[in-house]
Amino acid sequence: MTSGQTPIGMRYLRAFSYLLGLCGVIGCVAGIAIVYQAFADGGAAEVSLPLGSAVFGIAAIAAEGVTIAAGVLGVAASCNQRRAGALYTTALAGLVATVLGLGLCYATGAGVPTSLVFNGLLMVICAVIANNLRKSPPQDGPTL
Repeated sequence: MTSGQTPIGMRYLRAFSYLLGLCGVIGCVAGIAIVYQAFADGGAAEVSLPLGSAVFGIAAIAAEGVTIAAGVLGVAASCNQRRAGALYTTALAGLVATVLGLGLCYATGAGVPTSLVFNGLLMVICAVIANNLRKSPPQDGPTL
């Protein structure tokens, strides 16, 4: 392999990392809008709806913030494979944040939001990719 070629796994990791970043940004914007709407409707007669919406919005912001961090670390790991350990740890932290968010949403009556389930699926895929990358022999990817 010459120095100009990029291993195919690194290309997939970079593309997946961009997907993680995009999903994270969209999820954060949606979470901010949900929190704003929950506090704007605070004077509604039913108290559980604004509480459930606020909890869902805060959980979405936290989980999607970790997703953005995983996307940034994924791009870094696609250039330097030694950063795969940090990506793996961040993916596990994102999975924990997603599970906690799902639990809080269920406990407050907000149901099970599909966006957090999708985020959990993305974090599982990210953890599997990062774990495989950690165990493979080192390869240098392209420079940024």
